[in-house]
Amino acid sequence: MGKNARFQAVIFLLFLLFTSFIISGCVEDLYATNGNSEPKVEEKSQEEIEKEKAAEEERKRQEEEEQKLQIIQERAKKEQALKEKLGPFYVPLPPLEKVDNPPVKARGIYLTGNTVGLKNKFPQMIELVETTELNAMVIDVKNDHGLMSYPSEIEIVQQVKANYKAPLKDIREVLTDLHERNIYTIARIVVFKDPNLPEQRPEWALQKKSGGVWRDKKGVAWVNPYEKNVWDYNIAIAKEAALMGFKEIQFDYIRFPENAKRVDEEVNYGENVVNKDEIIEQFLEFAREELKDYNVHLAADVFGVIATSWGDSDKIGQTWERMTAQLEYTCPMIYPSHYGPGYFGFKVPDANPYGTITMSLIDSIERNATVKNPGIIRPWLQSFTASWVPGYIPYGAKEVRQQIDAGLALGIDEYLIWNANNRYIKEAFLSEEEFQNRAAQLAKEREEKGLDVLGKTNSQALEDFFKAFAKKDWRNSLYLHATDFTMGFNDYKPWVDSWTGKLSRYEIKGNTPKEEKILYEVDVTITRSKEEIQLSAQTFEVYIENSVWKVKPTEEFLKALTAETILEEGEVTSPN
Repeated sequence: MGKNARFQAVIFLLFLLFTSFIISGCVEDLYATNGNSEPKVEEKSQEEIEKEKAAEEERKRQEEEEQKLQIIQERAKKEQALKEKLGPFYVPLPPLEKVDNPPVKARGIYLTGNTVGLKNKFPQMIELVETTELNAMVIDVKNDHGLMSYPSEIEIVQQVKANYKAPLKDIREVLTDLHERNIYTIARIVVFKDPNLPEQRPEWALQKKSGGVWRDKKGVAWVNPYEKNVWDYNIAIAKEAALMGFKEIQFDYIRFPENAKRVDEEVNYGENVVNKDEIIEQFLEFAREELKDYNVHLAADVFGVIATSWGDSDKIGQTWERMTAQLEYTCPMIYPSHYGPGYFGFKVPDANPYGTITMSLIDSIERNATVKNPGIIRPWLQSFTASWVPGYIPYGAKEVRQQIDAGLALGIDEYLIWNANNRYIKEAFLSEEEFQNRAAQLAKEREEKGLDVLGKTNSQALEDFFKAFAKKDWRNSLYLHATDFTMGFNDYKPWVDSWTGKLSRYEIKGNTPKEEKILYEVDVTITRSKEEIQLSAQTFEVYIENSVWKVKPTEEFLKALTAETILEEGEVTSPN
């Protein structure tokens, strides 16, 4: 064999070897793909796994630290901006982490700062709350003299010397102890009756038309509710009280001075000011907005008579509907001694605690019924003897209990008890279990009988609705009429006065339950001039709204009463 032939043979053998190597590799890959061979994976050691885990945790920690640092830096900027904006009214921002503060059905007693500071008396008050149905305390933060119960850190409060002789040195300690005992804490802040502030800032006081600070018959100066600095002053105190740990802010004296005729004759309120009740409403709206991040509930005290009289009839700036719409809790001061002879048909309302409280709360419920999302009614009740009232009776445990039970009968299961000297009668209160059982039993009875909190069935509410409409009794029509809150309290009376038709007859044919509503079929007759308009088979809806039965009439019925003209039954047109 020649050299060339041998060379070719060697090349051929090498080609065969290379080809077999390639084929064997492909076969191994094929077997591996079919699951017949496991690829070799190099396992990590435990040490390597731990290192990777530690590295990941460190990365996350650094990210969290960076986020916290960013939050702190942003918060510091906000704090600085707030200081510059508010100046002496500055109060720190609320903490980022909020403590749980759910709504509480408060049953409380009023305490001054001095009482809370008395080591021999305050423990007795705690024991009273812990051993009875009571569960709350209303504590003065800024009292009727315009002075603080604890030393405030707010610059403006210090400037006007409102910290003078503050009886409580550590309000945080007091509140912590009360909260550990599950006692709900409410900060009472007296707002527009502030004898201290006008003496320090006379330009913030009500001014006489003749010049100088105006004073009431007792020589007390009042701050001006139209003055924005007064708003900022009281809101700053409310914010600080929230930061101290109070669960709720309760504003008192949210009004102008009484004896409005004399006040209006003597006081210069300024130029182009809004009505008194509008400025009070605006203050509460401002307070709600300012306090929304401070984790507190908002309440205000109101004169009890404003639930019975219409609008701001006393000209003190309190209209029920305007105030309750801005509050979580509306607290009417319905002390029987505060109602004059003849109120609610009683010669001496003070001598009829159960009846007076019942009638005043019925008025309160009816007024609340007309407002979308009104404040919960939590009344102030009387625990003192009003010896200055002709025909008064002594108030003991029986009289206090009667007031509480009057509220319970109307579904109002929270209240506050007032005694200026903080003297309370333990025998007036049930145990917690007894109270809850009584409240539950009354609620069960109402439900079984189909009653609303006013004690009416749906059929009674419908009858009362028709009677009120027939008489053009706009006040009773208003709370019974379900308008989906499209008609405000100021609009309703003019609307009723505008009716050209009169409801002369009605006949209820039957009813059909539908979900949470009762649908009534009614034939009605509307009289206009000498014309009678028959509307047959009208469907009136009756349902619970704001705890009372309400009636939603048909559009045809309403149009027949108003200036619109009925051509035929069910056909309506507006007059030319």
